[in-house]
Amino acid sequence: MVQKNSKTTGKIPATFQRDLEKFTSQLLEGKEYLIISHHDADGITSCAIMVDFLRAQGKEVVYRCIKQLDSRIVQEIKTLDYETLVFTDMGSGQLSILEEYDIKDCFIVDHHEPEKKYERQINPHFYGFDGGRDISASGMAYLVARAGGWKHLPHLAIIGAIGDMQESDGRLHSLNRFIMEEAIAQGKLKVKNDLRIFGRQSRPLTQMLTYANEPIIPGLSGNQVECASFIEGLGIELQREDGSWKTYVDLTWEERKKLLSALYIHLLNYNTPEFIIQKLVGEVYTLVDEAKYSELRDGKEFATLLNACGRQEECMVGVKVCLGNRNEALSEARRLLERHRAQLRQGLEFLAQSEVQTLENLYYFDGSGRIKESIIGVIAGMAYGAQIIPPDKPVLAFAEDKDDPTLLKVSARANWELVNKGIHLGEAMREQSRKVGGEGGGHDIAAGARIPRVKRDEFLNGVNKQFARQLGLLSA
Repeated sequence: MVQKNSKTTGKIPATFQRDLEKFTSQLLEGKEYLIISHHDADGITSCAIMVDFLRAQGKEVVYRCIKQLDSRIVQEIKTLDYETLVFTDMGSGQLSILEEYDIKDCFIVDHHEPEKKYERQINPHFYGFDGGRDISASGMAYLVARAGGWKHLPHLAIIGAIGDMQESDGRLHSLNRFIMEEAIAQGKLKVKNDLRIFGRQSRPLTQMLTYANEPIIPGLSGNQVECASFIEGLGIELQREDGSWKTYVDLTWEERKKLLSALYIHLLNYNTPEFIIQKLVGEVYTLVDEAKYSELRDGKEFATLLNACGRQEECMVGVKVCLGNRNEALSEARRLLERHRAQLRQGLEFLAQSEVQTLENLYYFDGSGRIKESIIGVIAGMAYGAQIIPPDKPVLAFAEDKDDPTLLKVSARANWELVNKGIHLGEAMREQSRKVGGEGGGHDIAAGARIPRVKRDEFLNGVNKQFARQLGLLSA
């Protein structure tokens, strides 16, 4: 059904473009729309692009972002008043649930692995593109708007791809790159290779290093005094002439090279694995129209701000920021970001002091009562960079389901090295959750599920065996 391993050149194949135009034409037949999207950065940008496009066509649009499209949410959607229902960044993996509850004639703009064909679904997997690497949901939303003649927000599609970790190897690929080039041509984006540590725009130099976690810098991360000494030891001034604190973007090119070389040597001296050191440098994405030193000017920081809105259950704030609100919405988003960061620090501290469990083909930990379900997946992913969990196996994290105490939220994370060996978290979450009466799905590198609490161990054993089969250690 779905094409696999096709050549992905970064161009839109003729059949794909034709289907995009047909899909968009059908989509625009309505007058009033309800958009349901995911609560992460990709879902928020997908929603914003679709809202912007439909409103530009004179349509009435309301929207909502949710953490997961499951049977409970589908039943709730059935009670809502809408003429035309649109799912972005979800739906392809939940078609059986939608059919079960008689949700008909909805439109699906998604990039997750699809369960099956559906006439009003546009998904890159049917055209040989990998939705985990080649294009995000926000990229798909942009291509839909583009097919309708609206090329307004390609830079938001790039933010969504970054939020979905599609540039985690240091650059964007395939259709993401096609969209990136359109954003550059429109004068909305600037791309160059540089240091990729978070906070290049908005954090003082010492804080950029102090809070570095991708990668963690031993001896510097978490120690602002040592970071200040490290930078000053390179002959780099910490303050501007007016006494304010310098950020990375204030440095000259020579100062940047000096800092990068010193960080590289520092990590080598601490026997940091090469694959972690390589994360230091790669493409950085600057949104030209945003104010210098703002979180919105750097692609990674923008995506993090949106993720914070979603994880703090204030997605609407993120959508408003994407649609141009630089007053109340941006102020609120910044407040949510600070709260989000504090919770992540607390979660990592808890994990560092806890015992991570291991099976033959996975690690797992239970954050129930200590880590909110909305950030448990983020903590699981950060555990690799913080070197709390080794990178040789996928990690599964459990948290309490705040809506149903009989269920557990499961978040699964891997890295590209594991994916290249055959790991596909989305398949494992979908198949093994169903076997225990739950629901799940996602990408090869990041996925999730909800399962009955009493079935946790059965679920873990099933996932462990499926990983073994994916790695070729166990016959199918």
